[in-house]
Amino acid sequence: LEADERLQAGKIFTGVADTTAACFSGVERPPTPEEMKRFRKTFTGQPGKRIQHWGTENDPLPRGEEFTYGVKGEKGVGVGDTLGGHLEPSTMQAYQQVRAEMVYDSEKKEPLGRSISRNYNYPEAIKGDPDFRFGVVGSGDTEPAITAIFPPNAPSLSTTADQVAMYKKSHGSYEPGEQRKRDYTWDKVQGGIDPGTHTFGATAEIDYREGVAKAINPDREYDSRVKPTEFVPKNVADFRKVRTDELGTVRNLGLGQHALGQEHTYGLPSKRFNDWGARECMQGNYTADEQQPDPDLGRSLRRGCAPEDVLRSDRTFGVPCVRSDIKPPKLASVADSKNYGNEPGAKPLLYPQPFAVRGVYEEDFLSEHPRAELQDIVLSAGVCDSEQHFDRLYRAAQAAYGKKEDEPLSVEAIRQALYAEVENGG
Repeated sequence: LEADERLQAGKIFTGVADTTAACFSGVERPPTPEEMKRFRKTFTGQPGKRIQHWGTENDPLPRGEEFTYGVKGEKGVGVGDTLGGHLEPSTMQAYQQVRAEMVYDSEKKEPLGRSISRNYNYPEAIKGDPDFRFGVVGSGDTEPAITAIFPPNAPSLSTTADQVAMYKKSHGSYEPGEQRKRDYTWDKVQGGIDPGTHTFGATAEIDYREGVAKAINPDREYDSRVKPTEFVPKNVADFRKVRTDELGTVRNLGLGQHALGQEHTYGLPSKRFNDWGARECMQGNYTADEQQPDPDLGRSLRRGCAPEDVLRSDRTFGVPCVRSDIKPPKLASVADSKNYGNEPGAKPLLYPQPFAVRGVYEEDFLSEHPRAELQDIVLSAGVCDSEQHFDRLYRAAQAAYGKKEDEPLSVEAIRQALYAEVENGG
């Protein structure tokens, strides 16, 4: 081959592509898609943007964007007028300010710029002497206050060596930087040890230094600080390329090169069909036909077990759970498990009556009794104080309920008569 026909190795760049700035300027990263921005943490922390959950990012606003919460205040006195402003007040404003401050007791006893006035009546000698001072004149020696409050030579601050040793043993009160001495008998260990010069632990046979630094940066193992060039067989280099991870690239799994685009995404979509989500599972999304009751609800679909006119009618088969259609027995039996409609429901069980714990229910208050039996019940319960009181309540209950002398009354009638007596101040 001629010199012009020889194949050249490498790639030739023309223009500005071979400059240093072009080598360091990378390709601009593509922006985050709009449908994925709300899932990123950097999107919620943008300045000037209201933080909200990513699930409600695309929800319509309950009100317009120009809506402002709160109540608009009325235009009145500003902050500058309230604080007094920076202008010099007029004579009238100063007088009004002084008159407004005179209502405070502190303005009279502690005027601004002067000491507090306690209205003491000092002698004339003190009033006429402008150089008068309270207290006793010192000797003239300058002694700081800390020395007077905490004298350094006070007997309470001096401690002995025994006291210091006692506090070290009881409280561990060592001085800053002081070595802890446990009074070990070093002379009995290996013929005597000097703790000031002895080094504990094992000594390495090889003087190997900078182990952590060399483990992080293997090039420090060499004197030139650079690993020398190593020639290895091609199969060994290919094996290392497959088995080791290269910085900034995905791991080579030996699958070869696939003609896939940059936007290719591996895996299967999470929603392949029209599946239900969390909202449909909680609220439901049934059609009108699916919400209809089952055709066999309350009726039999077996042909031949009953006449056709019975099957096609609205007749309901079976026995109700609450047998309110039959009369309950006079004496209830333990073996009788039927509910005749006279048993309490869920509400009395959750909210029992006030006297249900004692076996007294509302029916007992409404049941009527003869006068002698009713008097015994009311007096035993403490509703009335005496028989005269009961007679007065009994006559009031008869008049309120229109009862005759020999007709029975209930405990509720006596209670209502008592309430009326209390309200009337009786």
